[in-house]
Amino acid sequence: MQRWRCNVCGYEAEADNAPDSCPSCGSLENEFYVKGNHPKDKLDGNAELLIINGSKHRGHNTAYFASLAEEVAKEKGVTYKIIHLADYNIDHCWCCYSMKEDMCRIPCRNAYDDMHKLHDVIMNAKAVLVFCPINWNGMTSRMKVFLDRLTCIENMYLINKSTPLAGRTVGIVINGHEDGAYKTAFDIFMVFQNLGYALAPYGIAYSTHGRQYTSESDIEFFKTDDLMRTYVRNVAHNVIEHSRLEISKKMKILPSCE
Repeated sequence: MQRWRCNVCGYEAEADNAPDSCPSCGSLENEFYVKGNHPKDKLDGNAELLIINGSKHRGHNTAYFASLAEEVAKEKGVTYKIIHLADYNIDHCWCCYSMKEDMCRIPCRNAYDDMHKLHDVIMNAKAVLVFCPINWNGMTSRMKVFLDRLTCIENMYLINKSTPLAGRTVGIVINGHEDGAYKTAFDIFMVFQNLGYALAPYGIAYSTHGRQYTSESDIEFFKTDDLMRTYVRNVAHNVIEHSRLEISKKMKILPSCE
């Protein structure tokens, strides 16, 4: 017998094998892990590509689409890291900028949570692929908090005229049960654009199932949607190839935001 813990809600059960589903939150078997052996992202070393999962789930809809990008990264020989935001302690932004402009800078003054680890990997990556589900016609709360905490990088132009991430590449993949895909994608892109990122050509893909279906049928729909599979792989391909152009070395990039 082993003690299994749900990655999403913390429910625990003793059994030989992981439960088929969580009676507390409904998560499937692949969200369970043996207590004391929680899966961890590997943050050591640098990576050319960051694949960011903005969902609470490590093994559901959003994670499935992220796995397609991982396939492409392996095929193209790109070093990559997968970041599951829900596994990190990321505090809300302290809003230092509202108190004194030059207090908002990298390294972030909040050194007490995990965000400094993510600052390091994002500063060293040539490209970012963001995967996010739709919540209330927008991004998830954990994605919003993560993006808020990138302000200290964006604000470096006011500190010393530097633009640390200018010219790097971003791609965005959105999934959901109902509406809000393009709004969510552009809400996310707005932040990256203000950090100096360039959206890869055909750098956005999305899929929604529809309110006429049950939400539990979404995962089967997504996994059998060959067209969306192709689109996600194309986005990953475009992001990787665009990042290889290294446009920041070929043009002078002048910021037009604050």
